Amino acid sequence: MANNSWRKNLYIIFVAELVVMTGFSFVTPFIPLYVQQIGNFNDAQAAFWSGISISCVGIGLFVSAPIWGVLADRMGRKPMVLRSMLGGAVIIALEGLAPNVYIFVGLRIIQGMLTGTIAAASALVTSSSPRDKTGFVLGLLMVAVYCGNTVGPSIGGFLAHVFGYRNTFFITAGMLLIGGLMVQFLVKETFQPPAQKASFGGMWRLAATRTVLPLLITTCLIYMATQTAQPIVALFMAQLGSKETAAVSTGLAFALMGLIAAFSSVVSGRLIGRLSPRKILIVASLGAGLMYILPIFAANTAQLVIFVGLLGLLQGGVVTSTTSLIGISVPIAQQGMAYGLSQSANALGITLGPIIGGSAAQLISLRYIFGLSAALFLITGLMASKFVVYGVRKEVVQETR
Repeated sequence: MANNSWRKNLYIIFVAELVVMTGFSFVTPFIPLYVQQIGNFNDAQAAFWSGISISCVGIGLFVSAPIWGVLADRMGRKPMVLRSMLGGAVIIALEGLAPNVYIFVGLRIIQGMLTGTIAAASALVTSSSPRDKTGFVLGLLMVAVYCGNTVGPSIGGFLAHVFGYRNTFFITAGMLLIGGLMVQFLVKETFQPPAQKASFGGMWRLAATRTVLPLLITTCLIYMATQTAQPIVALFMAQLGSKETAAVSTGLAFALMGLIAAFSSVVSGRLIGRLSPRKILIVASLGAGLMYILPIFAANTAQLVIFVGLLGLLQGGVVTSTTSLIGISVPIAQQGMAYGLSQSANALGITLGPIIGGSAAQLISLRYIFGLSAALFLITGLMASKFVVYGVRKEVVQETR
């Protein structure tokens, strides 16, 4: 690959992922309302089925991500990016046509099984970039993810208001189609299949190595920590202020958090070229644990908006350093499997986190849910300091043969 062609690929994938993540988050705000519309449900029934539909994506992703990882190491990483974006476009368009909630939930399961753009894009950019640029390229990719997730819900809410729920699904599908076409026609991948083909047995042996297993556990804990408190923020806002302003305040808090996390992803990506990503992971995890204590002491909605926004200050560093460690710690020929396993761990954390937070909310005050997230981040930092290693270790190559 030419000296600078990796930069061209990176910037194209950055724009494509920004478009795709923005599109994905268009439909997030109104899924409960869409479920209520197609099912003719009351509020309690709509809450139940929307929760099921959201969790189903994570379950589908958890099951399928390792399979796509193996295929990425056999067929190339670019086909997996195209599968996640173009396949997602088709399924989300079908979701806009769902006649009832049962078909909608089934399509959401298929969406989880077909998508996973972050893992696919991560494997593509790291395999086509110099190893010493891993932190930089993944930091930039995380900027696309955070920015898309930040601006997408507000745009999606506006589109749903103007064009209706179903048409917004079609617009989202169009965004994914644009991202996929950008990758198809503008991204170049020079893929050489390894002499020994990737296998599912090799993938599970890779997952069990002393290098990769702690990173998978770390990834799961990180997303459990972020998702445990996230679902109760709006309810806590309503307790501190009023139900009428809770949605606006919550949206502002998450927008602020996303922008700060995007900034911290860039900074941590740059630092990884100078500092060990393991050290960044440990410090950022412990720091994030301390930051999550702040919302416990919020006395009004303004304070809670600021405290929730500041949570992004170290989250970007945690995610970027973990993702970088996965890319650095395995040979290039195994990065598809590694990122597939990481996506599966991510999905498990996203699925378990809301269950933990929702269950705990039945027993303790909402403000103390942030304490659970703080504890999970502190556990992550302590575990990383003891078990996470840095660099490609020989047993990764040997144990997967």
